[in-house]
Amino acid sequence: MDMNDVMKLVSSSGVIDQVSKQTGISADDAVSVIQDVLPTLLSGMKGQATNTSTQQGFLQALADHSKNDTSDVSKFIQNVDTEDGDKIVNHLLGDQKEAVAAKAKKKSGIDTKTVIKIMAILAPLLMSKMGSTANKTAKASSSTSAGDMLDIVSGLMDGVDASDVLKIVSKFLK
Repeated sequence: MDMNDVMKLVSSSGVIDQVSKQTGISADDAVSVIQDVLPTLLSGMKGQATNTSTQQGFLQALADHSKNDTSDVSKFIQNVDTEDGDKIVNHLLGDQKEAVAAKAKKKSGIDTKTVIKIMAILAPLLMSKMGSTANKTAKASSSTSAGDMLDIVSGLMDGVDASDVLKIVSKFLK
């Protein structure tokens, strides 16, 4: 799963419509917020995967979330557990969650509570898709150790750069 896959997933699978419905904002506003928060969530995932004190827990969380059925992404988002999503966001962003939401509010005009809810909607989907992709890659290469999984996840996250993500987001969400 590379950045193009993430953006295709968000832009073409009903995610924007579901985010709009669940938050009561327009699809255009949902796109604006997603553009602001997605790079930060992905960078948070990369940070969790590369930090020696968090990587074991992160890999376990990916494994746990890989079991979620995301074959129908719109349905997944419709039934997403935002309480779990908020916990994920807290792990990914830590004390930066409010600052990220405030920055997105400043750009989009959407209140911080709604921005945080959008992050809580997106986070489980990202974890599920990333975990599923890592598991498939591990099975295909018979890599099952934590070190091997970390290499796979790091490879999936390789090249996650906020400016690149913004360019890709703009391309797919216009």
